[in-house]
Amino acid sequence: MKKCYLCGTNLIKNKNKSDDHVPPDCIFPNAKPPNLITVPCYIICNEEYRPLDEKMRNYIAILAGEKASDAGEKAKKEVLKSRKLCKQFLSHTKPHPSLVDNAGNPRLVFYFKDEELNKWLIRVVKGLYFHRNKIRIDEHSFFTVNKHPELCPQPSESFPMEEGLRLRPYFVYGVIKDENKLNSDYWILIFYDDLIFTVTVDKPT
Repeated sequence: MKKCYLCGTNLIKNKNKSDDHVPPDCIFPNAKPPNLITVPCYIICNEEYRPLDEKMRNYIAILAGEKASDAGEKAKKEVLKSRKLCKQFLSHTKPHPSLVDNAGNPRLVFYFKDEELNKWLIRVVKGLYFHRNKIRIDEHSFFTVNKHPELCPQPSESFPMEEGLRLRPYFVYGVIKDENKLNSDYWILIFYDDLIFTVTVDKPT
């Protein structure tokens, strides 16, 4: 019997089972790639994440600009038509203490709410882990999320095709094993060839 990749609930088809897209399908343009990744998920878990999926899509797609294709346009329209969403977005944008633009002025950086971002990215990593290994990641694993606004990735089209590149340029991922820590994985997540996040997973020994 299949289990939810998030909570471990036993899943029964046509009762409590759904297919969850990892990453969420809302980050892709209207003409979605045909090979989206899906994993088995408890219906309640799937529904619980939907508002957060749309919020994170809005944030990262707007930050990526034209690279996000029509997903970025949709995100901008949703934010601009809502005074509340617009205010929330602007409240996260502040000058960086050390980064500067070409004119020497402090570079504006979007500061995610860590609790939301961590929950969302850890969920993505859990889904990718299940997709690759066909089992849930150990529930006692420890996750460390990092943002990298100082990094600008190379276009993913220049990368040799591997498992983590099937959804490029909208989403690219890779996982590196730490030779010194056999129970640690280092996940690299790139959205729209623009935004880089890393998630370190330390599994119990």
